[in-house]
Amino acid sequence: MTLPRRLIVSLLVASAAAGGCVTSGEGDRMRSDINQLKDRLDAMDRRDVEINEQVARLRKVLDEATALLSRNSADLGTKVAKSEAEMAVLTGQIEEAKHLLDEMQKKFNDQTARLGELATTQNKIVETVAPTIPDDKDTLWKEAQTRLNSGRREDARRFFRAFVQRFPQDARAPQGQIFLGQSFAVEGKHTQAVAEYIKVIDTYPTKPEAPEAMWLLAQSYVELHFCSDARQILQDLSRRYPRSPRGPDVKVKLRELQRIAKDKRQCTS
Repeated sequence: MTLPRRLIVSLLVASAAAGGCVTSGEGDRMRSDINQLKDRLDAMDRRDVEINEQVARLRKVLDEATALLSRNSADLGTKVAKSEAEMAVLTGQIEEAKHLLDEMQKKFNDQTARLGELATTQNKIVETVAPTIPDDKDTLWKEAQTRLNSGRREDARRFFRAFVQRFPQDARAPQGQIFLGQSFAVEGKHTQAVAEYIKVIDTYPTKPEAPEAMWLLAQSYVELHFCSDARQILQDLSRRYPRSPRGPDVKVKLRELQRIAKDKRQCTS
């Protein structure tokens, strides 16, 4: 157990007094030594007080620093956790946005592909329903014949009609008009065929196609049971074009019409 400093000084003084007699000089030196010792002890006490105060202040500062560090650490941990949570949410949103973007891009690509297919189909339909009419007359004539020969009569009529309208002075125009009539006759549309044949007769009366158009007109009249009209056309054909190659056929047809003239199932006029 450590004794207090002032108690040690008191014991030293008491010990010196109890030791017997001392000389005057020795007593002065002892008192001087004791006083110096007391001064040192006092100084040491003061230093102890200051040290204790400093230690207390340091401990307080350390406690405050520890508390602040703990709070900062807790706040930092909270902030880090919050940031991590926000980052997780943000990452999820980014992934969802990327997914939506991929879906939109896929839909856009699909729609673009479908539009391309529709455009191609539309072009094909337009070309089939309303094919482009060539500007060159030779190409136009060739395309019209190709369509007629392949059975595409509606297209062929559009092409032949365009040819006749654009190039009425061309040597092939009368033949094109006859082809128009024949395309209707093949389909049993003799009323339309009659109209086309009459155009040939009225527009090109001096052309070789005129007597042929009259012969075909008579045939359509027979199909329509207009026997008297057919007979009149054939007689007119023989009179106007006596050298026509159809001469022999006209005679045969006239005899046939005379034979069936009274048959109401075949002749209504």
